[in-house]
Amino acid sequence: MSVKHEAPPGRAVAASPVPDASEPASAGELRLFLEEICCELVRVHHVERDRLTPESVETIREVRLGSPGLFADIRVAPAAQAPYFVEVKWGYDADETVERLARKYATNPDRGCRRLVVVTDHADGAARTVLDAALRQRLCPTLAVEIWGEAEVCRRIEESFGLHIAALSRGNIRAIRDSIVRAEWRAAFAGADDYLAPTLLWHFSSWSLRRLGRDRSPQDVLRAGIYRGVAVVMADICAFSSYVRDTRDEALVRQSLTAFYSQARQAIVETGGMLDKFVGDEAIGLFGFPDHRSGYADDALRCARRLIDIGNSVSEHWQSRIDRVQKSRGVHIGIAMGDVSLMPLRAFSTAHHGFIGDALNMTARLMAAAGPSDVLVSNSFYQALSGESRKGFRPIDPVDGRNVGLIQCWQLQRPEGR
Repeated sequence: MSVKHEAPPGRAVAASPVPDASEPASAGELRLFLEEICCELVRVHHVERDRLTPESVETIREVRLGSPGLFADIRVAPAAQAPYFVEVKWGYDADETVERLARKYATNPDRGCRRLVVVTDHADGAARTVLDAALRQRLCPTLAVEIWGEAEVCRRIEESFGLHIAALSRGNIRAIRDSIVRAEWRAAFAGADDYLAPTLLWHFSSWSLRRLGRDRSPQDVLRAGIYRGVAVVMADICAFSSYVRDTRDEALVRQSLTAFYSQARQAIVETGGMLDKFVGDEAIGLFGFPDHRSGYADDALRCARRLIDIGNSVSEHWQSRIDRVQKSRGVHIGIAMGDVSLMPLRAFSTAHHGFIGDALNMTARLMAAAGPSDVLVSNSFYQALSGESRKGFRPIDPVDGRNVGLIQCWQLQRPEGR
């Protein structure tokens, strides 16, 4: 299914002038933004070129590589095709770009991957030639290196979403996001009023909405009521208060949390879930809402595995920027299954909502009992998993859930070295 932005024949839509359109965004935040955009660009590329469905193009952020503390920015796995890596190295000088990539890819961390896309601001003129030669010398020869600079990213944005921009500046970021929202909304609810587009596309992927839209209107996706058998996933950053206490630079706290929010949201919605909300350093996702897609419990577990890598990546980066060594890293995760009630937060509202229910309380208790990189799940959730997914679990002593009682639960066993 195409998700291109429809522009008038023969020309692209130009971004509206913005007073600060030439002002550069901060490098760290721009890198996060580019990671999000690159995931969209590669997905549209495979949808358009290879006729794949959007959900069959897997884009995973912060993928643990072989060596401790090393994570790929993005691993792209199109259905029935070889996976490849995308690295966003924007705002670093050329030498640091090479060193960062060499630490990850001097040897190929995934024998199935044969390609590495490098998104960098050192891709123009002579700088590109020098960078290309340095990467070919330092990186594993089994990885074909492809360099995207600002002009290439802008070209792909225009090709994919019909938006013409001259630069990746702060003033153009809203226009880029708006063009993607419009395209995804048409793919999900062709012809429907778009006033709920920002809300629904924050909580769900476009392909989840497309599936839901087969038998309901946008207004019915978040309809108040009781929903049975919903799997709730909660993850929060280990020792978060300690990290904040020992961080002198307030901007680092913001950057670390924004990275967690951005990456955790993508992990939840891309695995078929609904992002409920963030509470401080905690992410909450729901699976099996508003209906029970086949295999939704396995999807929730797949999300939890991604969140483990994301939590470790955020913690490793944060630890590398502060003086005091933190005792814990990563996230702890709880998953439970049960009934939840969707409550409108305003009279007659279809855009503002909140969930209540025993399943949320139980999940919170399991998350609080989990250790770093631990996943504790309720017995009902464990029983809902496929036989293959159950193989990674072992039973543990019941968890004291205080007001929800003793919880019979299972622990996901960690792979060696984690």
